[in-house]
Amino acid sequence: VENIVPGKGGSATMRTLLDGNIPIGEVSYPSIVQADAAGSELRIVGGGTQGPYPMNFYALASNPNINSIEDVRRWAYTRPNSASDALTRLLPSDAGVDPSRIERVASGGIGEGFALLEAGNVDIALVPSIVAEQRPEDFKLIVSSPDFMSRFLQSTITTTKDYAASNPGVVRAINAGYTEAVASIKADPVAAAQIYADYTGFDVESATAVVERASSVDTWGGGFDTASVLSAQDGVEASGSDRVPNFCTLFDPDFLASGVETDVPGDCDS
Repeated sequence: VENIVPGKGGSATMRTLLDGNIPIGEVSYPSIVQADAAGSELRIVGGGTQGPYPMNFYALASNPNINSIEDVRRWAYTRPNSASDALTRLLPSDAGVDPSRIERVASGGIGEGFALLEAGNVDIALVPSIVAEQRPEDFKLIVSSPDFMSRFLQSTITTTKDYAASNPGVVRAINAGYTEAVASIKADPVAAAQIYADYTGFDVESATAVVERASSVDTWGGGFDTASVLSAQDGVEASGSDRVPNFCTLFDPDFLASGVETDVPGDCDS
């Protein structure tokens, strides 16, 4: 691996992959289904972020009018076909709130969501947990996604069919490294938090709180996770999409590390 490239999420990261600017990436599940539900060009070849943490939505601490999900009328997500897009469609109903009361606002990114929140143009927005940990005086948690669902496939290791066929060793090595990293975080979250803090510049105490919380709810996984796929697919369908994925083609277990789960929805052995 020569370079790790940050993506903007949703369909933007998907376009980067399909345009050939990156060979493999961790891409939001909704954008994969929208781009290639049949699996004619894309392959999900590994695990990824399989729990809803840390997709939490915050209001400004200074806003006295927003104290629970029942108070929300304008809710920012990042981009269409992103994990945050899907969650803003699922969470109101899961919380017993009428979704028609809430206007969903595409901000364009996390930073842009901050700007909308601080300008008072939305009631809540996605705030990275590491930021919320460091700035508790600025934000208050309104919707914690793990309070309403335990599994949700935010993003998953994806490449093109052609790249996987031409570079199977690279794909397997990336999956092996990812699986090893998940295990090492689980075994020693404090050491993982130190690495995270060194990389991001955030303080170790805040990084440790985030990493320990994420690890405790099995946020990451190296294999496939049927429950998280089905939950994310609910989000795709809630968007009104008629894209029905061919799970048996779209998910390719041949590149997974040994010892991880390989099952996907559907009867793929028949």
